[in-house]
Amino acid sequence: MTTRMRAEMLETPERLADQWVANQASMATIAEHVRARGPATPWWTVARGSSAHAATFFSAAAGLGANRVVGEITPSLFTVYDRRPPLADAIVLAISQSGAGEDINAVVEASAASGALTLALTNDPSSSLARSAALTFDLAMGEETAVAATKTFLGTLAAAARLVTTMADDRSLDRALARLPDTLAQRRDDQPPLDAAALAGFDRAGFVLGRGVGLAVAREVALKFKEVCVTPAESFSAAEFIHGPLTLVSPGTPILMICLDDATRPGIMKTARRLVDLGAAVTLLGPNLPAAKDTDGLITISRPATDNVYTDAIAIAFDCYGALEARAVALGYDPDQPPNVRKITSTY
Repeated sequence: MTTRMRAEMLETPERLADQWVANQASMATIAEHVRARGPATPWWTVARGSSAHAATFFSAAAGLGANRVVGEITPSLFTVYDRRPPLADAIVLAISQSGAGEDINAVVEASAASGALTLALTNDPSSSLARSAALTFDLAMGEETAVAATKTFLGTLAAAARLVTTMADDRSLDRALARLPDTLAQRRDDQPPLDAAALAGFDRAGFVLGRGVGLAVAREVALKFKEVCVTPAESFSAAEFIHGPLTLVSPGTPILMICLDDATRPGIMKTARRLVDLGAAVTLLGPNLPAAKDTDGLITISRPATDNVYTDAIAIAFDCYGALEARAVALGYDPDQPPNVRKITSTY
């Protein structure tokens, strides 16, 4: 029997096609407002859970693609500590697939009152978040009933990448995003899937590392290891990991490294070799990776490349969801109903 997690993940290509069409008018409006604010406008994100990982992706993509620095708002500053920092000249991007989080909504309302331009990415255009924000991008990914978010996260990454095109005239990215539904459909229908065996080494606590836009994927994969596989896994920047966390590595420690084909790859490969020297069981996952015999004993899983590093990251996340669902089922867990958590979590 197919789990809802897998079924929802597999419908991502068709939903992304819907998203592309449904947001043509809203993207034009968003682009007009963003460009009117000018290139020096501060950007801030506010999000929780998987949506926070999408915010990490947006921050990296905006920096790489539009030369912008994006900051992260801590919701408790507004909700618990009741502070109101000045945001009159800023754009505040709130990300929530449900649009129901009390703390995210509170930040948006306070930011709007301060004079910020507020923008929501949500899968529910009738949600309180959509009503509070000045502008809304409807993820249009359809209802998601499995507790573990899959298609909505992938849809949020696509939307976040699309926002980058409002800050920089990147026609190659625009074309890659337009092709993304077909790219993922071909991956789903014609390519061997990434299966549970790719993650079999995670039979103990481990780590998922990445850099740049790949860090967002690493964070999401680590969350899903915990959420659906009930396996302790922590995510780190591959650069940060070689500071204090390196002391946690012992022989056999499983480490998955998201290794995209961009400027981060040489550093990630260097770190991977150092981890292998310490005895870690390191797996590199990414597009166009060299064969295992060329990587000094590392396990490499090479996946098909797409047209762009952002869409590469989305495709790798898509692959990982399939493997994580299969791993959860193999371990005897129900990925649709992980213990102790609910689909919509509201914090304040």
